[in-house]
Order: sequence, then structure tokens, then C-alpha cells
Amino acid sequence: RSRGLGDVYKRQILMSDCMEGIWYMAVYKDKNKNTWYVSKRYSDWDGSKKRLFKRGFQTKREALEYELSFVSRISDNQKMLFKDFIPIYYEDLEKRVRKNTMITKKNIIEIKIRPYFDELRLCDITPKEVMRWQNQMLDGKKKNGKSYAGDTLIKMHAQLSAILNHACKYYGLRTNAAAQTGCFKVKTKKEQQFWTLDEYRKFVDAVSDKTLSYICFEVLFWCGLRLGELRALTKKDIDLVNQTIQIDKSLQIIEGETVITDPKTETSIRTIDLPDFLCDELKNYMDHLYKVNEDDLLFPVSKSYLHHEMLRGCKLSGVKVIRIHDLRHSHITMLIENGYSAKDVGSRAGHSAERITFKYAHAYAEKGKEMANTLSDLERGEK
Repeated sequence: RSRGLGDVYKRQILMSDCMEGIWYMAVYKDKNKNTWYVSKRYSDWDGSKKRLFKRGFQTKREALEYELSFVSRISDNQKMLFKDFIPIYYEDLEKRVRKNTMITKKNIIEIKIRPYFDELRLCDITPKEVMRWQNQMLDGKKKNGKSYAGDTLIKMHAQLSAILNHACKYYGLRTNAAAQTGCFKVKTKKEQQFWTLDEYRKFVDAVSDKTLSYICFEVLFWCGLRLGELRALTKKDIDLVNQTIQIDKSLQIIEGETVITDPKTETSIRTIDLPDFLCDELKNYMDHLYKVNEDDLLFPVSKSYLHHEMLRGCKLSGVKVIRIHDLRHSHITMLIENGYSAKDVGSRAGHSAERITFKYAHAYAEKGKEMANTLSDLERGEK
């Protein structure tokens, strides 16, 4: 306790990496509320004068820990608490990723990651701690009492690793303990579902009694669009003369509001060539729309509406039930089975890398016998 300062406590913290000089910071006791607070004026990285002020700490220890974490934060120090780094992580990413992506990230972090790591310093997150967290998640249950699916666990680990990697890349953390530990060793979902062309034809015939449903499924299947891309299409995006569709936006429902966003990735911005028959169907559809302007949405449907229509069509046609997004998988699989390269198919689908297209490896499995026959023909000199 410093003389003459009553309940004011001062510490000297020498930050040699990114700060020059000595910090003198004060922790105060609020006698009226019987709590503690931190107050200090300081210079930010750009030289601007700022004030640190935070009240409401129940103990002096909590106030001092906050003080140390704050200094660590602005000096890129590894002793920063995980719970104090998360707001920095959010702030860094919010202008770099789509809003709905950020919401998904926050849901995973707040519910699955922070409860375990919040009180640990970044430098104290070791492979052993990550392994303990993994074991806790493996034993964890959802609200319905079921264990977490393999794909969900993998997403949890990927998000933790992304946080620590961000700390390594930009804030001086020396190692990414999540990367060292490795991901969960769990079973994931089976290969992606898709329809053959015959299955799709049976299905689309069953829903052809509703024009809007029919044309939506036609565009999704024959163009391989994501649902958000379909819903964001306007009249000016359809070029019937050159027979193309321009994809440069996506429609999302974010926190209950309809929002037009950028596509999923930069490579999602693309121009898709249309087959002749689909151009004719789109022209007929648009000719019957009443007073549609160039910027008006062409397909005013909700995900729940198309999901209902999907179930209706499957029931009527007898084909297996798949997700709406699996129409995109069906489109990609159909092109691969017809001999188109992963590069060309990925370009049409808007994949960010060829490795994503190669995930549709099931499309190659059925070619095994055909390839064996080709090799036999080559050996006999018949080709």
C-alpha cells in the first residue's frame, strides 16, 4: 500500500516488447459501493491520449487481473486472458467476414469454447488443456440429451484453432495449442447426398403443378446455385440473349431480417452459362410476371416453403429425401460423372479451391469398372 494514497494501489509493469517506458496504473476502492475500479490515462499505439476506466470489480485481485490483461492486450502480451482476447478477435473479424458467418462463429465460441477457456491466459492454453476440453465436449450433451455429432465437434475444434492462430499471427502468441493437439478423432457424416438425373426428373414432374416451385428447382438443379444465390436473383441478372446468369450477391435471413450480402466467397461471383431449355423456361416465367422491375427479386420464396415443396415432391414421386442444398451436390456430381474436370466444375459452382470439388469423390467410384475396361482395351491395342 502506497503512503498517502488511501485505497489507491500502484504497480509498475515494464512492457519491453511493444511499449516503451514504465506503466503506472491505479486500482481504486469505491467505498460507497464496496467495489473496486481501474482508472488510468494512457497513450494508444498511434499516440492519441485515452483513458482506461472500468468499475464494478468485487475484489482487488479481479481489478488487478483486469489491469494486467489490458496492458497485455495493447502490448501484444501472451499473458492476456482468453476472455479479454475474444472481443479483440470479434472486432478484427467483423469487417472481414459476412454477418451470418460471424453469428455462427459467436454461437460456437460463446457456448462451446468460452466456458472452459475464459479464465486461462493465452500462454496457459497448452495441448493438455485443449485435450481436456475435447474430452469435455465428447462427454457433453445437447439440450435434447444427444451427444454432439462428429461434424459439430470438428467445427468446435476448428473455431478454437482459428482463435489461437489469430493470436499467433497478429498478437504474439508463440504456439497454437489446438493445432498441436489435433482435431477430434470422430466419425463424420456419410458422403454427400445427391439425386441422379432420373431421380430428379421424377421429382420435378411431381412439383410441376406449381410454377414457382418448378422453376426454382430447375434453376437450383441445372445451375448448381446455393439457395441464397437463387433468392437474390433479379431480372437484370438473367441475360436471355447471351444465355447467362450473373451471380454476385446472396439473400440471407440474419437475426430475423432479410439482408442482401456478398456471395459466400470471392470466387462465388461468377457468370453461369444456361442450357437452351432453361432459357426458354425462364423467359416464359418472367413473361408472366406482373410489373417486375430490373432490380426486383425473381424468386420470392422462403427456405421453409421450398423445404415443404421438397418433401411434397419426394412423397409424390417416391424418390429419397435430400436437402435443398443437395440439389447443388447433384449438379456437381452430374457434371463430374460426364467427364468434366474438377477445375471447370469448381469454376461453374463457385468453389474457392479444387479440393472442395474433389470432395465429391463418390462420383468417381462408379467409374471403376469403366476405367478397368479402358485399361484392358489399351493393353490389347484396341484404343
